[in-house]
Amino acid sequence: MIWLDIIDPKYVLFFNSLIPKLRELDEVIITTRKSEGYSECHELLELFDIPNILIGGYGGESPLGKFNSRLERQKAFLDLFKKTGIPKLFITGASVDGVQTAYGLGIPIVNFSDTPLKKDYFDIDSITILSKLTLPLSSLVFRPFVVPEICYTSMGIAPKNIIAYDFIDVALWLKDMRPGVDFRKSFNIPKNRPTILFREEEYKAHYVEQKLPIIYQSIEKIASCLDVNIVIMPRYGKEDLHFRGFKNIFVIHKKLSPADFYPFIDILIGGGGTMNLEACYLGIPTISTRSLFLFHDKYLLDNHLMKHCKNSQEVYEEVRNILADKTSLSTSKCIAQKIFEPKPASFEDIFKIIKERFS
Repeated sequence: MIWLDIIDPKYVLFFNSLIPKLRELDEVIITTRKSEGYSECHELLELFDIPNILIGGYGGESPLGKFNSRLERQKAFLDLFKKTGIPKLFITGASVDGVQTAYGLGIPIVNFSDTPLKKDYFDIDSITILSKLTLPLSSLVFRPFVVPEICYTSMGIAPKNIIAYDFIDVALWLKDMRPGVDFRKSFNIPKNRPTILFREEEYKAHYVEQKLPIIYQSIEKIASCLDVNIVIMPRYGKEDLHFRGFKNIFVIHKKLSPADFYPFIDILIGGGGTMNLEACYLGIPTISTRSLFLFHDKYLLDNHLMKHCKNSQEVYEEVRNILADKTSLSTSKCIAQKIFEPKPASFEDIFKIIKERFS
């Protein structure tokens, strides 16, 4: 039996292509977590009809809450395996709970890691807590080419157990995307004016040190000054998203397939990582409001695929400029697809390596 613990929405999309191949090797069991205000991952698994078992919830912002949640989930994993038997292999992208349980049970660990540091350059003091708690215990680590190998070897991982892949993750699930059902129709959003999508920063994550107000200030400024649709996809819940009095603001809590909204937006303003990468790959003008830079952010900025703004006035001015001139759209899309996309055999190679090492 092969076990995956998928607790990040991005890895639902990432592993969706790998799961059918893994089933060729053995039975696959998938666990996830769900809490009030933190259900995106489970909703995505359901959206893609991926069978899953709910094990525990999210611990929130505090170290105490996170640690308590990990302990509860690890105990629940043991209870689960008393019924199913102990898996032969564990695969994950961000699960401390799963890695530490697997290590304790002697299960080989395959870890996909794209955020080992909370910086865009190597600094040993910036290794994330998640990385310290998972990567040194992993049997095999896959990394995207934009993250240097030293970020992993510095934690004592042998180079032979660190495998680079030649693509940006989002290309896997967006490469052949076709427009789906226009979400504007589903949520009664006018089609006669530009649509700007806002995404909060993952401010409860272990690597984010502070929650900045820039994205909320930008929403109010743009809603007050421009004739546009503003669509907000909250990350955790409804906190800080009460924009009463604005008729052009739409808050969407339902999880949507990328095909149902990306083709129908004009700009993305994001405080996170994955959605910024997705929008850049698709040629959608993208403004980052993140409080930190990671290796992927630097890559986007260096290739002129994304802008970064430090305050709401900068965001407002950048939005006006984009709306006034979209001539660079097709060019940026061509550049993004050229530097994001894998060679035809790349994902197949990942599967072959896992098969050879652990069959």
